This record gives sequence, structure tokens and C-alpha cells, in this order.
Amino acid sequence: MSLTEIFTDSLKYPFSDMTKFCILGVIMAISSLGSLDLGNETLTLILGIIGLIASIIAGGYGVSIVKNAIIRSDEIPDFDLQTNLIDGIKMIILAIVYYIIPFIITVIIAFASGFFNQIMEVMAYASQYGPDFVNMVPEDVAMSLVSSAAITVIIGIVLFVIFTLLLYMGVCRLAKYNSLSEGVDIPEAARDLKRIGIGKIIGWMVLLIVIISIITFISMILTSIPYIGVLISAFLVSTYNLFIAYRSVGLLYSYIE
Repeated sequence: MSLTEIFTDSLKYPFSDMTKFCILGVIMAISSLGSLDLGNETLTLILGIIGLIASIIAGGYGVSIVKNAIIRSDEIPDFDLQTNLIDGIKMIILAIVYYIIPFIITVIIAFASGFFNQIMEVMAYASQYGPDFVNMVPEDVAMSLVSSAAITVIIGIVLFVIFTLLLYMGVCRLAKYNSLSEGVDIPEAARDLKRIGIGKIIGWMVLLIVIISIITFISMILTSIPYIGVLISAFLVSTYNLFIAYRSVGLLYSYIE
């Protein structure tokens, strides 16, 4: 399958079973409850916890979508809340394992480039001179801060993109082998990237970002509706985006079968 065929399939896939689309939509809507400002801290906390659990279940259901896509099944998977919850927890562990490495490297780069030292130096000027500190910071200090920040940010973004791609491979491995240990096998995830083709997977990511950005733009209109807008957006847009992302990466991963 070409990338065009993958995304054509993924865009149509959610509509093959509207009942399951609506079930996931309800779960996604529940997951957004924590973002509602109801003016009651206790209620907001309770809704936030409920929303978190729903988010974990939705993430775990995504693993089922990937699993079906890898074997190129056109069927939308059934819901199993216990399995979905467990898979969702595994997804959180995957994300921690894959992102802790770029985070640590970025922090090391920040120290090595002198970014933190320069931040402290600028903060000292801010403490001494207040709002006028911008005019008091020596030019060489300001330039050093800008250059070190640029180096840190650029390297951080590159690492984030690389490990995001690896994370997607980890999710596919988790779905294929139903094993967390296989999912966190970063060397094998890297080999899977190579098997698929770096150019193909970068093209997939770019197209995915473009498509989801266009779809998400619609949600900006929906979320402007007080309270109910967030729920409608989660029910329709977030659900559709989840189907597209997990279906397309599963189909992409099927290239190495």
C-alpha cells in the first residue's frame, strides 16, 4: 500500500461501524470532562479523575485498532474495557520509557551549552533591576543565552521527533506481540523503522500532522461553544483523529510483515 492508499483507507475506516465510533466518541467525551471549568474544585477533581481513566481506556483501545490494522483487517475491534484499560496503562509506560531518553539528553545538552547558567545570570539581573532588567543584561550574556537556547531547543525537537517515531513502532510491537517487553525494545523499534523505510515513515508523519491539523481546525470552532462545545469536539474530532492515527500507523507497520 502507498501512503495515499493508507490514508484513504484510514479516513474511511471509522465510518465502517458507526456504533463503535459512537462508543469511542462517548469515551473520548468523558475523557474531556476534566477540561471543563465548573467553578467547583471538588467536582473538577472528580471529573478529572474520571476523564483520566477514560483517556487511558481510549489509548488502550488504540492498541486494538493497531492490532487489526497490522493484519489488515477492515473490522473495527470490539471493546473490552478491562483489556483496553490494561493496554492503556502499558501505553503510558511506553511513553515514559521512550521519552525519558530524549528528555535526559536534552537536559544534558542544556547544561553543556551553559543554558541553565545563563538563565540564572539573567534572573539575577531581573531580581536586581526589576522590569528594566532587559536593558541591563550585557549583550554578550543575552547572545550566549539565545545561542544556547537555540541549540538546546533544536536538538530537543529533533530527539523528540525521532523518539516519537520510535514510540509509534513500540506501540505497533506492543499490539503485534501483546507484550510490553517487546514494546519497550527500542533497538528492535529502530530496526522496524529501518525496515519500513525512513523516508516512508517521515512522509507518513508529515501527512498525518497535516490531516489532523486540518480536522482539528474544525474543533476550534466547536470548542467556542460554552461547555458543550468541548464535549462535541471530543466526541467527533478527537475520536476521528484517534482512529486515523492508529489505523494508519498499523497499516504502515504491516509493510514489514
